[in-house]
Amino acid sequence: MISTTRQYNVISTGISVCTLCFITTSTYAVDLNSQDLIPAPAGTNAVLGYMTYATRDSFATSNGTQIKNNTELKSLVGIFRYVHYMDIGGYIVAPQVLLPYGGLYDGSLNNTHLDSGTGAGDPIFAAPVWLINTSKTNFAVVPYLYVPVGAYDAGRTLNVGENRWKFNLQLGGTQQLGSGFSTQISADVMWYGDNKDATGNDVGLLEQDHTYQFQGWLTYTPPLDKTWTLAAGYSKYWGGKQTLDGIENGQMTKVDQIRLELSKFVAPTIQLQGQLQRDLKAEGAFKEDLRATLRLMKVF
Repeated sequence: MISTTRQYNVISTGISVCTLCFITTSTYAVDLNSQDLIPAPAGTNAVLGYMTYATRDSFATSNGTQIKNNTELKSLVGIFRYVHYMDIGGYIVAPQVLLPYGGLYDGSLNNTHLDSGTGAGDPIFAAPVWLINTSKTNFAVVPYLYVPVGAYDAGRTLNVGENRWKFNLQLGGTQQLGSGFSTQISADVMWYGDNKDATGNDVGLLEQDHTYQFQGWLTYTPPLDKTWTLAAGYSKYWGGKQTLDGIENGQMTKVDQIRLELSKFVAPTIQLQGQLQRDLKAEGAFKEDLRATLRLMKVF
């Protein structure tokens, strides 16, 4: 199963801000939880709800300039997600939809105030296909499509929608290591459409290079109580340099991040999960000091 996503874009000339686009919570590409690439049996449905709070108090441009003076950004984002697992020609496929809704607030960049933004984000459609699915090994190909219908106002400095199409292709799998341990590794690339209304009145062409991401998780499930799962993870993003009307705007996608996750099945079909994340280093973006996510899943 696939987790939440994050993409925010600060369009700036020097240190003055023109606009900022944001989608959902967490990643420049597509973040995975520690066991998302282990499929459920065909015929299974899952409904998930996410709530994520994140804080940031510095911004680093793509040329390495650190901006900390009166710089911050907070976000509170929720996501509703529905997944259905099915068998097509002997392969497990899981079509799904993610519907984000949230807000950005308390935003400023080097004494420049950023208007708050709230509303529905761009919906995400995905359909992972498991090419390998055994008791010890899984491998999936996962396409994602972001549809630009979320709340967007080019006249505001913060937006929840992005006003551009995006497509992500992800490859990843899991391997059981024994004694309750398992690992999950994935890699993906994001393609960005153009935002032709980045500064308002159908003016301002925002373009972005491909973004790449690597993710790794090490997970432990106690053999004597398999209702609990503890995991530690690492993610690296790179690429994604942006231009506004052909001029680099100081943004790109270069982030190293660590993660901790704890899950518990509080009932046979209900799981509660908490996750903490922190950026170790960021360039061309706001640096997240803390991101906390609570996820509730119901399987039926």
